[in-house]
Amino acid sequence: MKKHFIYTLPGFIFLVVLSSCFHNHNISISISDDEDEYEMDASYRKNQTHKVRAYLNEHLLNKSTVSFKTRSMDEEITLDDNTTFYINAHPGELRIKIDKTENSDESFEKVKQACEELKDILADN
Repeated sequence: MKKHFIYTLPGFIFLVVLSSCFHNHNISISISDDEDEYEMDASYRKNQTHKVRAYLNEHLLNKSTVSFKTRSMDEEITLDDNTTFYINAHPGELRIKIDKTENSDESFEKVKQACEELKDILADN
């Protein structure tokens, strides 16, 4: 019985490690907020990309001529209200950066709020 356990345990551990490699549910979100700049970096499951893009189109890019129509985006965006921010988005990855010195407090708060809500959306799934 003891030999059976000794042979079975390494196999079980191997299967657990192997399965964790194929079921990557890791989400990484970091927010940097200093005197001059606010930045959110997020890595998430690629199957959440549609949800992220739909949220951004509806809540942040709705006052702009820009929207997610392609798979990726890497550009500085200026909304109709002159809010300017940088966005780099690929399936499973997102970076949003806003310069506080070049935007109003209201603009900064709008982008910050969108990032906070996105963080909650990603964390819930």
